[in-house]
Amino acid sequence: MRHCLQILLITAGIVLAACAEKPVRAPGQKPGAGSSLSDAASVGTTVPTIIELSDMYVSPETYDLELRVAEMIRGEKSGEYLKKLGLSNEQTPVDSEPLLARVRFEYKARGTPGDKPLELSGVQFSAFSENKKPYGSPSICAVQPGLKPILRPGDSLECWLVFLVAKTDRKPVMAFNPGSAWFCLY
Repeated sequence: MRHCLQILLITAGIVLAACAEKPVRAPGQKPGAGSSLSDAASVGTTVPTIIELSDMYVSPETYDLELRVAEMIRGEKSGEYLKKLGLSNEQTPVDSEPLLARVRFEYKARGTPGDKPLELSGVQFSAFSENKKPYGSPSICAVQPGLKPILRPGDSLECWLVFLVAKTDRKPVMAFNPGSAWFCLY
């Protein structure tokens, strides 16, 4: 009986030690791969992700989506870009500023029929402060005026995401979900 108790305690210790460790990267995954908040990809890094889309009557279809934050603008320059995009920053609180992220998307079907479009909306994106405080959802503005943020298999698209962040926040991050891709916005 005593022997069983020792084995149980040793096993419990191993399990607790394993749970306390940091997550292990997948083989071949580089630091900054965009797989988590603590491993957010830097500006210019492409993050591949997988998305499942379905409707009520059909089983889910799998799609590949690659995202890349191509450019990031904040501070005084952001006001100029907001005007170019036809947006106003008049209601920006004194302690906040707009942060613009130009994001490139490439969307591909993995199988058949592979014909489901992906409509992008602000609720699919979240920004977090360096202290992990969430910011509100962004506005999405097409790079080409009048272009709707909809991807069809085989399409690529660039658009601007406009977040409102604290002026003192030097290391905000962005998440895209579905797909769980993370990006540095600094």
